[in-house]
Amino acid sequence: MGSCGFGEAERLKKPSSLEAVRLARGWCGHLSQGWASPGGANELHRNRSLAQNSKEKRREKTERLSQRQRPKPCPSSSSGASSAATNLYVPRAARTFSAEEARVAIRPVLEARLKDAKYDPHGSALAAVELAECVKKAVKALGYERYKIVCYVVLGATTASGLCCSSRAVWSPTVDTYAEVCFQNDSLFALCLVFAVYHE
Repeated sequence: MGSCGFGEAERLKKPSSLEAVRLARGWCGHLSQGWASPGGANELHRNRSLAQNSKEKRREKTERLSQRQRPKPCPSSSSGASSAATNLYVPRAARTFSAEEARVAIRPVLEARLKDAKYDPHGSALAAVELAECVKKAVKALGYERYKIVCYVVLGATTASGLCCSSRAVWSPTVDTYAEVCFQNDSLFALCLVFAVYHE
């Protein structure tokens, strides 16, 4: 093997001008095959359209999510009145309250408790409360569903000159009703009102 001098080694390390031209052409060829070529332009256009499509899909997805979270507007009275009216559910009682049947249940309770009773102005308040509870139990035993039973009892002496009673309530004439029973003996009278209010 022959040895070479310092200058020869440097010449061998550096590429010749012919090799440099060949490398430059290869690099330009690589560029011409990439972005600068017509095929590369098509690829660039395809990449841009893919990026735009993904942006549009993301925007549509966020719009859909925001529409789900947005509360739905209530139908207006003019346009949605007919549809809203069809969706209303008005419950009805399986058995409507009968005032006559309630009277038949109330009268025996009053007669049994007050048949031989004497009017006592000091104990009449407690007696009226106890009598109202007994009447309410008797009416509830009739088995009317979804009716709230309100019992109102007035006890008074038969010797009194007169008495005026009144009551007021929010009333639905289609489903709400009442029953009235009056009992009297030699010493006292009892006025019993039972209101049956339908609970919707």
